[in-house]
Amino acid sequence: MFGQLFIKECRQTAKSLIYWLIVLVLIFNFATQLGNMDIMQKPKEGQEDYGYKQSDDKNMIMRTTLGQLLEEYYRESYSTYPIGFYKSVTLNDKEDKQIEEIIKETTGLSGRTETRKAIEKWYAAQPKETNAEGALVLRKSMEAEPVEGLTFERFEELMDEADHILGGGSGYEEVSRKSASVPMTYEDAVEEYRKLTEKDRLTGGYARLFSDYMVIFLGLLPVFLAVTRELRDKRAGMQDLIYTRKGSSVNIIASRYLSMLIMLVLPVLALSVIPLSQCLRYASASGISADIWAYVKYIFGWLLPTIMTATAVGMFFTELTDTALAVLIQGAWWFVAVFTGISTLKGGIYGWSLIPRHNTELNWTGFHDNFSQLASNRIVYASISIILVAFTAFIYNQKRKGRYTVSWKGFGRLKK
Repeated sequence: MFGQLFIKECRQTAKSLIYWLIVLVLIFNFATQLGNMDIMQKPKEGQEDYGYKQSDDKNMIMRTTLGQLLEEYYRESYSTYPIGFYKSVTLNDKEDKQIEEIIKETTGLSGRTETRKAIEKWYAAQPKETNAEGALVLRKSMEAEPVEGLTFERFEELMDEADHILGGGSGYEEVSRKSASVPMTYEDAVEEYRKLTEKDRLTGGYARLFSDYMVIFLGLLPVFLAVTRELRDKRAGMQDLIYTRKGSSVNIIASRYLSMLIMLVLPVLALSVIPLSQCLRYASASGISADIWAYVKYIFGWLLPTIMTATAVGMFFTELTDTALAVLIQGAWWFVAVFTGISTLKGGIYGWSLIPRHNTELNWTGFHDNFSQLASNRIVYASISIILVAFTAFIYNQKRKGRYTVSWKGFGRLKK
């Protein structure tokens, strides 16, 4: 019975216009973001630029953070992302004075005149380089020397205070202070390349990058498919007939849920073949032992729990209310998850977000050191989705028995 229901549900999904629109969105996302993916070449000594790396050196974190604070204080304009969108903050006199006091305590500089001189002095000391168009290029961002005796603990307290003054979402909040972005040397670049090709076996790093781009849309799109499927029978006036059919409610809901998961995973697997083949060609030419199963591992380990959750939310709230309320709920959750994850793009900071980010093929160390957190995150969301599906089956069963009705306002009522 379950097998027949599962095959039938897969066929129904394959006939759904919403499903094919989702597939088209995934293809468009892949083509625009990863369609021309460049495989990292082995660094050569003497290159102009080796990119950047994240440093957890406390002194460097203080220097770069304070450098940013000095520049923004001098400009009298602060860049923040309170809900993910850019917001320029201009302070009133009282708030401006508070920031000035923080700068004085952390750098010893007092007022904008001293700040301007410190900024000009720092930039004047930097190597003067130009790009192909003749424009001046700076290889690193402004840094400021902290005053002697400033402890990292006191620095963090003051940066928390600065972030609070700015309304949150600034470059001084805790999550932004986890590391400092610093230019890589040739030796740094070689080490990152070694980790990519040996630890990650090349495909692991690019599978993470693939997952990072795909998880954004997979945190939202499945809810549309689930809501459409749950409301289809109601729109067609087939609910009463379906309720009288043989087959347990658990089998019906489980087969419906599993079919949607499989049908959503299939196009992702198909798209992963393209970057996988690119990686394998490069690995073969460079003598690298690539992991052919890396993309499959990341799709099921990284992406599937997010797909499961978005689909389960769609099924549960649609069955509960007989409305499309799930789209609003999942949409709000998705919005918060995406835009609060901007500060975690470099990986290694996964937390409990529905949409964990790692927008680079590098930083194997960050991934490795925080793998247990990511694994816990994925297990929790997979568990939540299963619980929601179980409740969906319960509500569906109560409807079949006539014990649960939904009013025109979308609120259900259980009967004794």
